[in-house]
Amino acid sequence: MEAQAQVVDRPRLLFVDDEQRVLNSMRIMFRRQFDLFLASAGSEALDIVRDKDIDVIVADHRMPKMTGVEVLSRVRSLSPRTVRILLTGYADLDAVEGSINESEVFRFLTKPCAPKQLRETIELAAKLAREAPAPAASAAPAPRPKLAQGLGVVVFSTDSEVVECVQKAVRGRLPVYTAGNIVQVVKCLTEQRPGVLVTDVSEDKATIQSMTARLKEHLPQLVTIAVSQHRDVLDMVWLINHGQIFRFLRKPLSAGRTAISLQAALQHHRLLLKNPELAKRHEVDASTSESSGVMHDVFAKLKGIRRLWASS
Repeated sequence: MEAQAQVVDRPRLLFVDDEQRVLNSMRIMFRRQFDLFLASAGSEALDIVRDKDIDVIVADHRMPKMTGVEVLSRVRSLSPRTVRILLTGYADLDAVEGSINESEVFRFLTKPCAPKQLRETIELAAKLAREAPAPAASAAPAPRPKLAQGLGVVVFSTDSEVVECVQKAVRGRLPVYTAGNIVQVVKCLTEQRPGVLVTDVSEDKATIQSMTARLKEHLPQLVTIAVSQHRDVLDMVWLINHGQIFRFLRKPLSAGRTAISLQAALQHHRLLLKNPELAKRHEVDASTSESSGVMHDVFAKLKGIRRLWASS
């Protein structure tokens, strides 16, 4: 009696690119490891997502009729469990900002992307899609998010206008804490446990980037909104890939847009608390962030917060 071949449920991977040569290369590279789907247009990709329960989607940005950011934004609504990656040779500012605020991408990769980096990123995304699935999309329209009671926001900025705008946005519904340095940020997180960090990346860029990565390393449930007077492609891409920032807002801030971003961030924080496995989607590689011995001791104080959040 012949033994039946075991059916392996391979991760489902979708590539979207209007260049056939790119799709051909992806077919050669990934067909043996994944159930691979290819699409040359955004509408075709969305049909596949509706029909095939895709684990990971990788989309080019500059495509006719529908950009990659638009495709991934639609996928975010259609299939929240699908991990979204933007892969493009044209890292313009609007694409990067849109990939944060609209598509909430897992990674932003630029062409030409080294095969090893691309493969490792997709393998990690597929693993997270299977091990930490997001809630399924609901057929009913999502309710308008409300500011959650009992949570808080910490603002890391020396710009008084940023602090005032956040205070106006929350309208006294939850506490707003201020911090002028990293030690104060960690102290606030340890003592007050706010769910959202608003950080001004205009100031001391290298330090802020390192802090953002370290905080996400220790506290993947912490939701970060970055604000800045300027947009820099490389800095924003770094914050996506290593800091997993949730939103990017340009200064001067408006109370209305800040309120909408805070509502979404607080709602996302509550989702991560309710579903701890989802926090795995926001973990970063510890090797991406470095700190001095003193800062290492400061960040070490955060280790107990996960347990406190888990019990709240």
